[in-house]
Amino acid sequence: MRLRGVDSEIGLATTLADDARLTSTYEAEDGSEVSMAWSDGTMVRATRAASVVDDEWCRGIADGVLIEVSAPMDAPSGAAELAVRLRGARGGEKAHWYGGSHLLNQLWPLERGKIENGPFYPFDHGPNGVGNVVGTHWVSSDGALIFADPNTDLLHVGVNAPIRRPPGQAPRYFGVGIQNASRPSLPLEDGSGEDGDGTLRIQSRENFADANMLHPWQSIESAGMKNRDRLRLRVVVSAQSDAKSATRVALAQLPKPSSEPLKSLMFNPIWTTWATSHADVTQESTMALARDVLKAKSESGLPNGSIIEIDDRWQTRYGDLDFDVTKFPDPKGMVRELHKMGFLVTVWVMPFLQESSAACEEAKRLGYLIEGSQPPGELVEVLTGGAGQMTGSLVKLLVDRFDWPPGHWEGGGGSAKLEPGQFRWWGTQPVRAIDFTNDDACEWFVRRLQKLQDDIGLDGFKFDAGEPCFMPYGARTRVPIRHPQEYSQAYIEKVCSKFPLSEVRVAMSTNSYTGLVRMGDKDSVWGSDNGLQSLIPSLLTSSVLGYPFTLPDIIGGNAYWNQTPDTELMIRWAQASALMPAVQWSIPPWDISKEAYEASIKVMRVREKLLLPKLAKLAHEAKESLEPICRPMWWLDPKDPETFVIDDQFVVGEDIIVAPVIQKGATSRTVYFPSGTWRRYDDPSVVISGARRILVDAPLDALPVFVRANV
Repeated sequence: MRLRGVDSEIGLATTLADDARLTSTYEAEDGSEVSMAWSDGTMVRATRAASVVDDEWCRGIADGVLIEVSAPMDAPSGAAELAVRLRGARGGEKAHWYGGSHLLNQLWPLERGKIENGPFYPFDHGPNGVGNVVGTHWVSSDGALIFADPNTDLLHVGVNAPIRRPPGQAPRYFGVGIQNASRPSLPLEDGSGEDGDGTLRIQSRENFADANMLHPWQSIESAGMKNRDRLRLRVVVSAQSDAKSATRVALAQLPKPSSEPLKSLMFNPIWTTWATSHADVTQESTMALARDVLKAKSESGLPNGSIIEIDDRWQTRYGDLDFDVTKFPDPKGMVRELHKMGFLVTVWVMPFLQESSAACEEAKRLGYLIEGSQPPGELVEVLTGGAGQMTGSLVKLLVDRFDWPPGHWEGGGGSAKLEPGQFRWWGTQPVRAIDFTNDDACEWFVRRLQKLQDDIGLDGFKFDAGEPCFMPYGARTRVPIRHPQEYSQAYIEKVCSKFPLSEVRVAMSTNSYTGLVRMGDKDSVWGSDNGLQSLIPSLLTSSVLGYPFTLPDIIGGNAYWNQTPDTELMIRWAQASALMPAVQWSIPPWDISKEAYEASIKVMRVREKLLLPKLAKLAHEAKESLEPICRPMWWLDPKDPETFVIDDQFVVGEDIIVAPVIQKGATSRTVYFPSGTWRRYDDPSVVISGARRILVDAPLDALPVFVRANV
């Protein structure tokens, strides 16, 4: 589709009934509008995005075209759809794509994967692999910008989805905790199984019903399903000169934070108790970690962690914001001592209230919880889906019923059979969710958090969860939710944003948040399937989506499923993380080996000397424009096709190339250098002229980093 005076050669299509015929067309004399209608009731209207005065999400795209697709509620496809050709979007042979969302199997660029059509809202391990950080724009290497209305009703997206569903493939499903152990890491990589369709497919659907894509919102009647006379989808399409220009146009439309995160969140490592203690954290283990960190600083100069984060399960019962006196006999004294040692102190919280907790009983009485319908029985749960889902559900039910492994805490287990308003999560306790559409409930939660801060002396919070997948069956909120992400937005804007020293792990249209946005939990493995190799693609995806203040997950991963990083994985993970905006430790490298400890010290000194002098300026610039601190390689030269598929390097600012080793057993790697002259940071005698690839040495204790020769 072309509008007069607009350079748009992006391949677009919509879905029509098989026998649909074009019945009418219209084109304004000044070329500002084109519309078409078909016999099946589908209508497409294209106007200049700049002429839209009532939609902040697109009106700043001066040269964009707003495509509005509408279809009858009984459309054969069940959706108003816009499909964008991925390869050769503007007539060329190849194009590479970026943006969209975090994924469980994070691939860069996007067309490397086959993201099956599915619901597009933040998930903790969504049924098609969609993760906790979501945006509604995509950019291509040849400058195409596709920007969907973030408030699209029942938004569904697929990217290079398989052309056909393989015979016998079990339904994809959303699972929690141990259920995920029986799920494939999605999306599958292109080239495996069925070919991908080479299309970015954006849909506004009639409902969430899909027997092949199971998730919680299929039981929820959202406000977006009501009072609609037609299915409507709005997408802005713009043809920019390159991916960098397209990204800048997209970022300009997003809300900006009022300030950058506090320096304490970025300038020194964060130490969390999670990977070493998990839910068995105690006052003794917390103080032992703090003393070990101070000892390391004294012995080696390793920077003291600015924050000790006390993770799950410091409280008596989830939702009761009181320290468990058995595990933490003197929390106020502990925090006072940690302050004396030079640490700030935060604790882990999430928006769930454990059944029978005092907080849950109070919230019930006040009407502050999300209500729900009677959930399916245990037998229905176990018999839903394919073999993998059934196995995962059975194990989860047994774990929840018998609190396996037992003995961690009082009040575990008992949630195998759910009551209305309860739902499953990664713990074993029956829980309910705070209703953040209720302003009184938000203020109640904030007051309780502030009281905890004042009583104990805490400095802030790690806010976990908040994805709208954690809701009860048939969820009903005080104010009807039209789009699932509204729940996440309310959580961040009405609760998390009240605390300057904070981090969240969920994001969608929440770019104005002033804390850190954490990647989802990573596994202690090497691959792109949620392991080390997913780290840089996740970082770069956050950058394209307008979340520059990224907190990478724990160095070495979360040590789930008896996974413990060995010396090599620990070192390579530390090197990959060291020059990202913030750093988070949990597994002490000295507990892995002397070699891991010494290599960690070495790379943290690189962070101190090379990144920190630049970080304040980069953070301020990111606050103003959302331009990333850590950038894709194509940011330096967006016309250089060699940069388009690099998924294991990134750029800090304009003058630092970071090229960590992420392949097991490798002691060298190929590095691509864009145009310019570069020198190796740890050996200034090595000077390299771009644009070309060079094989560089990378022994286990070395992070290949290169800076511009004139810097």
